Amino acid sequence: MKVITWFGLIALLHTGGAVPARCHDTRVGGERVAEVLSTSDFPPQGVPFDPAGEKPGSRILELDGVPSLYLAGHRYTMSIIIREPNRLRSGWQVSVRSTESGKQAGRLIPGDDTVHARELDGVVYLRQALADSDSGVSDGPVVFRFDWIAPNPVQGNIHISAACNVTDEKTLEGGTYIYAADGFSVPSEDSAQAVSGAVPDPVMPLRMQETSRVVNLPVPMDLDRGSVEIRIEHRFFQAIENSRPGDAFGIDFGANISLGLNYALTDRLSAGVSRTRLDQIVSLSGTYELRTAGSFWNAALHGGVDGQRNFSEHYSPFLQFASAFDFRRFRLHVIPTMVFNSRMDPVLRTDAINPDDNNTFSLGLGTDVALHPRFSLQGEYVARLAGFGGFEQTRPQLSGGIVIRTYGHVFAVMLSTSRDFTPAKYAVNAENRDFSLGFNIYRKIR
Repeated sequence: MKVITWFGLIALLHTGGAVPARCHDTRVGGERVAEVLSTSDFPPQGVPFDPAGEKPGSRILELDGVPSLYLAGHRYTMSIIIREPNRLRSGWQVSVRSTESGKQAGRLIPGDDTVHARELDGVVYLRQALADSDSGVSDGPVVFRFDWIAPNPVQGNIHISAACNVTDEKTLEGGTYIYAADGFSVPSEDSAQAVSGAVPDPVMPLRMQETSRVVNLPVPMDLDRGSVEIRIEHRFFQAIENSRPGDAFGIDFGANISLGLNYALTDRLSAGVSRTRLDQIVSLSGTYELRTAGSFWNAALHGGVDGQRNFSEHYSPFLQFASAFDFRRFRLHVIPTMVFNSRMDPVLRTDAINPDDNNTFSLGLGTDVALHPRFSLQGEYVARLAGFGGFEQTRPQLSGGIVIRTYGHVFAVMLSTSRDFTPAKYAVNAENRDFSLGFNIYRKIR
């Protein structure tokens, strides 16, 4: 018998607005479980119910980041923190409601794939992603992050309620303990809208999951310290016009492949590394968020250096200003790019474009149209404006495709004129006019 299969009921009693249930220890088949007795006399916040009275109360469960005043439509990041020192297994749930109407207040958005959202009777509940429980480690704390977008128009006073249970899966000697935490937020005087019991905003965000790229171009991405994004990219060599179903539309002819990783050192600063098959390019990069979520305009500074032959020759530093403008479901990206040492002198040919210049300046434009929280249409265009331009003819990079999002992964399938991934390549010259099939896979760990 699972020790915490009953937790959903207790959590719903608390986060659903009712007085939380009281429990006591009992044994079924030799295992300790909890049995619901009543909906009264529940202990105060952070104090476990213990019929034997052997454990003193403590702040085991904490709801962090609740604003005392909220602005209509503003985005707030909150955390569930579990500090039980003997925690090996736990479950939690949180909801946000109007104290007047009891209805859902604003939107709850999981911070990453460790947090799951579900709707019940018009109210969204966040919980750990695993169906019944979270297998943890002892000597926490364990932190789960989520965002709350305040209702617009405002809905009066807001009650954020959380409940969790904690147990030691191995011994169960300490029993199973239930904890509750509550937060309250009232409208700021700066909220222009009047208090109302309006129907809350849609439950889901416009895009369920954000990524660090449009297709090749970097984008400003709201970071959480400790977040990790793994990126796998393929561009198949065979042109789509020369391929057919028998060769899987060019997949049988091989591909250029890139593997990359981004790590958020702080909430604004991240570092990345990637390795590309062609020319064995290793790219080291960093991103600093200048303006993040909560505005229709977001911006970041992205820079680094590409080195060929496993970072042993021909180094090309680059600098990119990534900006994004949101207009409801439409997002426009504008990314000017400067690449230094873009000309490869040992292979300079007579058909080189602007051979006297060793730097390249280009402008990238990208779009993302959210059809559904799980689906988007994306497009990207990168044109060289000045400097060294590669060989033969000027060929802007053009890409477009569809994006499929989940809480854990993002999968993008596209057609592109570029078989490259790094600024020192795609920002100089696409080198192809024909389109080929490609895909990007993103996995966010935290």
